[in-house]
Amino acid sequence: MRVRADRLAAVALAAVLALTGCTSGGKEASPEQTPSPAGPVATDPASVFRAAVAKTNQVPLSFTIDSDLGTIGTMTGDGASDPKQKATAYKAQLLTTDRKIDIAAVLVTPDLYLQVTGLTTDRWAHLITTKVKSLAKLGLDPTGSPTGLGSLADEIVTVQQTAPGSFSGTLDKSKNPLLASASPTDALKAVPFEATVNSDGYVTQLVTHTPAVGAAPASTSTVKFANFASKTIKVERPDSSTVEQAPDAFYQALQ
Repeated sequence: MRVRADRLAAVALAAVLALTGCTSGGKEASPEQTPSPAGPVATDPASVFRAAVAKTNQVPLSFTIDSDLGTIGTMTGDGASDPKQKATAYKAQLLTTDRKIDIAAVLVTPDLYLQVTGLTTDRWAHLITTKVKSLAKLGLDPTGSPTGLGSLADEIVTVQQTAPGSFSGTLDKSKNPLLASASPTDALKAVPFEATVNSDGYVTQLVTHTPAVGAAPASTSTVKFANFASKTIKVERPDSSTVEQAPDAFYQALQ
């Protein structure tokens, strides 16, 4: 595998900026209608929204991502995840003023397969996730998702219900492992968000307005979720003939 170590950090940073959940406006998909299980009904906005986040995190789903990253550029992507399988697959494209970076990832815990423009060849780089400290530098939350939904519950500070199925509030992004190295400014502790929850209690859209963090510009972002609990969602590993082991430089960059 050809790897330019001097570009590894830059490409990894691009992936983080593109895939931290600071994403915006993907194509709308039509969610499947799945009956909600019976149980206690939460009534205050924070409890209702937290319950929706928890429910959404428990089922297979598809997602779309379309990000405006300010002066860095734009990023679009789509994928699917299955928490029972502990797996996620997605493809994304980061467009800057001078380059295009294609990112593809397949995670079937503990195996992670990557293809990144300028970092790998046309073959998949295989990493063992238990050998790295964190997936954050690859833009993945602890659940392996690039959407940030897996860490959302820990970030919620305030929630208001603005209309049936519509919520807004603030998030403490200093608790987000993807931004763990960022300075915990007051602005980062009160990041505005809006979200939509459908009649089945699933989060269908999450919009965040993240302030500038270090060299990263401010961004407004939306992630859309659909196809909840679909039995057709299954993440497949790449064919073994297209895979080779990731070099030490990958592991060193993720420590």
